[in-house]
Amino acid sequence: MSPGDLYREIAVSREEFGEGAGKLVKREEVPFVRFCKGIHKRFPSLGKGAKFGKEHREAVDFLGWNLKAEEFAATAKFVLIATIIIGVLASIIISVSPLRDIIIGFVGVPQLVMIYIAAPFVVIALIATNYIQSYPVSAAQTEQTKALTYVPEIVGYMIMSMKLVPNLEKAVEFSAEHGSGKISDDFKRIIWDTQIGVYGTLSEALDQLAYNWGKFSDEFKHALMMIRASVLENTEAKRYQLLDKTMTTILTSIRDKMETYAKELSEPSVLLFYLGVLLPLILIIVLPIGSAFSGTSMASTWVLVGIYNILIPVVTLLFARHVLKKRPPTSESPKIPDNYPGLPPKYKARIGKSLVDLRLIIASMILIGVAGSFVLSVEGIPPKSWSEPFAPQLLAADRTIADVMEDVSQPVDYYEDGSAFERTLISRYGEERGKQLFVSERTKFFSNPKNDATPYNLIFGLVLTISLCFFAWLYFTNVYKRKAQLVIEKMESEFKDSLYILASRLGENKPVEEALKHTRNFLPGFEISKRIFTKTIENIELLGMPLELAVFDKNYGSLRNVPSRTIQTGMRILVDSVKLGVNVAARTIISLSLQLGNSEKVNKDLKLMISDTTSMMRTMSIFIAPVVLGVTTALQKVVMITLSTIQTSSVGNTLSDLSSLPGGAPGGLGSISQGTQLFAIDSATQASMVQPWQFVIIVATYVLQLVFIMVYFSSKIEEDNDILFRLNLAKALPIATIVFLLSVIASSTVVGNFG
Repeated sequence: MSPGDLYREIAVSREEFGEGAGKLVKREEVPFVRFCKGIHKRFPSLGKGAKFGKEHREAVDFLGWNLKAEEFAATAKFVLIATIIIGVLASIIISVSPLRDIIIGFVGVPQLVMIYIAAPFVVIALIATNYIQSYPVSAAQTEQTKALTYVPEIVGYMIMSMKLVPNLEKAVEFSAEHGSGKISDDFKRIIWDTQIGVYGTLSEALDQLAYNWGKFSDEFKHALMMIRASVLENTEAKRYQLLDKTMTTILTSIRDKMETYAKELSEPSVLLFYLGVLLPLILIIVLPIGSAFSGTSMASTWVLVGIYNILIPVVTLLFARHVLKKRPPTSESPKIPDNYPGLPPKYKARIGKSLVDLRLIIASMILIGVAGSFVLSVEGIPPKSWSEPFAPQLLAADRTIADVMEDVSQPVDYYEDGSAFERTLISRYGEERGKQLFVSERTKFFSNPKNDATPYNLIFGLVLTISLCFFAWLYFTNVYKRKAQLVIEKMESEFKDSLYILASRLGENKPVEEALKHTRNFLPGFEISKRIFTKTIENIELLGMPLELAVFDKNYGSLRNVPSRTIQTGMRILVDSVKLGVNVAARTIISLSLQLGNSEKVNKDLKLMISDTTSMMRTMSIFIAPVVLGVTTALQKVVMITLSTIQTSSVGNTLSDLSSLPGGAPGGLGSISQGTQLFAIDSATQASMVQPWQFVIIVATYVLQLVFIMVYFSSKIEEDNDILFRLNLAKALPIATIVFLLSVIASSTVVGNFG
């Protein structure tokens, strides 16, 4: 009998086939489709008479969703109406609540307050509706991107089968059995549809599949056409030549798309830098000046928190995720479960030879960090209360307002509301002008680095404690998994090489047990030989297991603790092909080895193409961004000093006689001359502007957020591996935090020298 006859006659015995007939289970709809059906069921009139546009019709057909146009239209209208109603109700509640006064204080014009209240809800309604309307097309495009990985795999399996026997039905069945992704599901579906009579032949079903995929993956459509054409070749050599050309064409097309994607990455990366780094630097200049001209609280603490810690991080993260969705997926990284052999118990960390509870470590770090920060803030190093009177401190304690006022020989309450200084200014220049002068002088005085009362030791200590706690948690919960993952990835690389040796022995008509032994002995240093081949041989010889159980048995199989889809699929192909004969198995394994080599090449090519971008993003997240944001904290003081100086110089009265005021004017108010009222800012708005210590906390928080976003982007764009991302984040956070703190110290020192 020929290998083709054997291939046609083989009956694969699987565990699921021996369980008897099961219940007919209806395919579960995706959440979006279920949501649309639920809305249409409750409000059917909203979608009456609706029809799909061409783009949406193609997307829904491609995805295989059981979604009607009426259901989709009803959902879009419902979301728009619901969000508008919620927005109106929320606007009414806000307009009669104390929030209205806060918004009026920010806007400055009571007549415009309703516009500012309602505008965000209108934007939310439009965004939500647009999301619903574009979701099917977006989902189809996501599947198109994923196809860049699944297409070479599926086509490789089809070619592998077609080289054994030129039978389209067998090739589709083989690909559906061993492939993955939506293409594999579509192959299974057309097999079923052909069997129940939806299509007359499988060739007809493949034509329809090629047509559906052609709008989203042109290379897959051409590959199916070329594979079908290979059946018509009258010689094996010509068939092989056409099949090899098909694989080469697919890989070339995939590589071209990856090169295009890699080239297009430069612009999003630069835009991400603008959004995450340069925009905060620009805003710290624009917002205070905007406040001065408009008289609104654009630079208040809560506005800056909303911008720096909510708006910019959210927009930057959404943009990063949008770019990542277009990334061509490569091979799937091994997923290491918590109970993987060799890992410490959950929430445990290895310290030396001992296991320590990670939660205890984090709690200890928080306690020590918080207590140490307070001690350093009050005492410094060495503690000033323990030192000799003239012994220098390596780290000075934080200066308080009392210390600053003592240096200028003024009472502690000199710049407090209701002080003698404020009352004198009000009595001499009127209520509003006096308060303006008082607030301006207070802002200018404490923004001067020489009079800075920011508790840097406390803030820096707490920020560093937070980053170290994140480091400890992320590092110790992922470093052991990463080590196991690297071992599995090494085994996957070794598996490709070992297949050549295994196929050569099988090609000599040797039994699979002997071929496995020879491969193990030929490659004794390979992890794949120690963990899989040796275990398989022992199961066969010592436990008397057949090959399939020796490999896949749940309790004793050699792949029991090998979470690698590549190895699992490869060994399944080996087991199935051996049932067709060792010669057929040898040819199949050689083809599999070539396919794995092609897949590895695609992965390496993509990493090489985007290496410049990922390196730049890592440098940006760890060094450039923290340095720039550290400089921003010093720049904020310069801006506040400048605005306060201009504000006091434009009050409209000559104040050169302020030296006669109680205690003089330590902020330099006596040098202010007559000017013109340039700004509309009042004392209340100016008093609400962010203080230096508050701004340091805001920016420090933003640095941690930005490092997360940048590392997420650079890690995910290189490899879709959550373990590697968390480990990279653990390493980047403390470094970026230290760089930021040093940048704040250096920039403050430079500004202080010039001040």
